[in-house]
Amino acid sequence: MIKLIATDMDGTLLKDNKEIDSEIYELLPKMKQKNIHFVAASGRQRPSLEKSFEHYLEDVTILAENGAYVVHNGEEIYSSVMSKELIDFITEEIKKLNNVGILYCGKHCCYTPYIECYNTLASPKFHYNIKLINHFDDIKEDIIKVSLVDPQGASRYSFPILEKILKGKVEIAVSGFDCIDIVNKGVSKGNAIEILQKKWNIMPEETMTFGDNYNDIEMLQQAKYSFAMAHSEQGVKKCANYIAGDNNEGAVVAQIKKFVNI
Repeated sequence: MIKLIATDMDGTLLKDNKEIDSEIYELLPKMKQKNIHFVAASGRQRPSLEKSFEHYLEDVTILAENGAYVVHNGEEIYSSVMSKELIDFITEEIKKLNNVGILYCGKHCCYTPYIECYNTLASPKFHYNIKLINHFDDIKEDIIKVSLVDPQGASRYSFPILEKILKGKVEIAVSGFDCIDIVNKGVSKGNAIEILQKKWNIMPEETMTFGDNYNDIEMLQQAKYSFAMAHSEQGVKKCANYIAGDNNEGAVVAQIKKFVNI
């Protein structure tokens, strides 16, 4: 019996136009009635995820910032704060790259000195709580993730460079086609799912997960019923036990209905 369902958002539960598959709202109370925990697991921030589920927050656990921040019924379950020394080191390496934007992610707000990042994430597509800053010292809250926006293509340009420098010091992954997420060593969606599994006494054999990108791999590996989306790269697909289908055609909802009697 499935007791925990976790899904990535962008490219998975969300369509390419960033609209959510609204049929999920019909399933949320039904899953809760069956004591199935539903987890929105994303590289997005908590306020953005809560906006997507604003009328159903009692039915959804928020796994934000690639596993660096987990909230259940408004209560913090887990967080991993980055040290200023580590952030300074990452920042200096990112500054050496060409034509990229940096984003500092706190629990409640994100901060960037780049107007392009601000305009994109503040738009209705993302609903980010975000502020423009001049300097990192302007930030007054703890930072749990540093992100990089690379319009040249993160997989091709910035990721190979940063991975060589940061490997072993942090967890670094491509989280979208133009983004890189950097969190503390040991932090991942998979680690966060494992924390929830232990909290709720749920086994991987009772877990279903959905993802489409490399930052989803650890989460896929925490579940027997692991689904990669049809458009995922082969490196992601080989870490899943099933292929879900097309995110633009409600594949996540279809697989939930298929495997769970609701």
